[in-house]
Amino acid sequence: MSLNRKKSPGISSKPFRQIGLNIGRSNLVGCEVLHRGGSIILERCARTEIQPNEQLSVQIKQFCEAIGFHSKRVNISLKGQGIVMRFLDFPRMSEKDFRSSIQYEAEKYLPFNISEVVMDHYILNAGSEQDKTMRVILVAAKKTEVEKAISSVKAAGLEINAIDIDILCCVNALEFNHSEIKEHVVGVLDLGAQDTTLCVVNHGLVVFTRDIAFGGSDMVEMLRRALGVTIEEAAQIFQEETLQNPAHEKAIHDVLERLFQELRLSLNYYFSQHEQVTKLDTFFLSGGLSQLKSLLVLLEQRMETTVERWDATEKMELTQPVSREILKPLLPYLPVCAGLAIRTK
Repeated sequence: MSLNRKKSPGISSKPFRQIGLNIGRSNLVGCEVLHRGGSIILERCARTEIQPNEQLSVQIKQFCEAIGFHSKRVNISLKGQGIVMRFLDFPRMSEKDFRSSIQYEAEKYLPFNISEVVMDHYILNAGSEQDKTMRVILVAAKKTEVEKAISSVKAAGLEINAIDIDILCCVNALEFNHSEIKEHVVGVLDLGAQDTTLCVVNHGLVVFTRDIAFGGSDMVEMLRRALGVTIEEAAQIFQEETLQNPAHEKAIHDVLERLFQELRLSLNYYFSQHEQVTKLDTFFLSGGLSQLKSLLVLLEQRMETTVERWDATEKMELTQPVSREILKPLLPYLPVCAGLAIRTK
C-alpha cells in the first residue's frame, strides 16, 4: 500500500502508460492515460457493472480486453470496513525515526491486531524547527482485503504498480484539476453504492474523513418502499435530472434527509475539533447519485455553501476514441480511477 500525495504528473524523461482501476462494490471503472512530458493524455475510459455471481478476476480481464487497454501497469485502491485512516499528532522527528517508532505505536490507534494489517503513512506537516509536533495520516488495511484485491487483479493478467485509498485518489484528482482549492477549505463527497465518504481538505491538506454506511443502494431501497415501486423504477427515478412528479420529489427529499443528518453530525464534529474553521467554502460531489439535481440543490441549502459537480478529466488531453461527449455520462464515476491514473509513483 502506498500513499502518494503527489498531485501533478511531473515531467518524465520517458513516456509511459498506466491504468487507474477503481474496483467498487457495484462498478468497475477504468481509464488508461499516457504520461508524456508534462502532459496527461486520456486514451481509454469505461465503466461496467459488477456481476455478483461471476468471478471478479474474470470480469476484470473481460473489462480490460473490451476497452482495449494497451498497458498492463495498473494502480488500484481500497475502501470499506477493512480500511482505517487516522489523523495523529506525533513529536517532531525524522522520517526514518518515525517509521521505526510507528511499528510499536500503531496498535494504540487501530481496531485491528497489528499482525493482521498492512500499514502506510503520510506526514502532512513535518513542522518547522520551532514546531514540536507533526501531523500524520496513518492508514491500515486488513491483509485479507489487500490480498484479495491483489489476487483478483493479478489473475486478470495485470501488474500492480501501487495500491491507494479511494478518497485520497479522489482528492488527488480534484487538486490536479482545481489547484485553487489549496487556498480554501473544501468538502469532498463521494456517493458510493453502499457507503458515502466525506472528506475535508484544508488548504491542500486532507484533515478529516469519514465513511458513512449509507449509500446509493440504501437510498434506492428507501425510495422503493416509500413509493411502492420496483427497485428498477426507484433507481430510474433517482437518475432523473428534474423531478416533475411531486410525490417523487417529496420521497427523494425524505430519503436525502437521512444523508444530510449524517453529514451534519460529521461536520459538527470536525468544526468542534477545528474552532478556527466555521464552514466549508465548497462541496465537490462525485459518485452515481451526484447527477441528481435535487441533491445538489438541497445540499446547498442544508450545508449553506456552494456545491459543485466536477470533471476529473478537465485538465487531461483527449485522444481518440475518447471524446468529451463520450465522457459526459462517465464523469460522476471517474474521480477515483483518474486519481489513480495520474500517479507518478
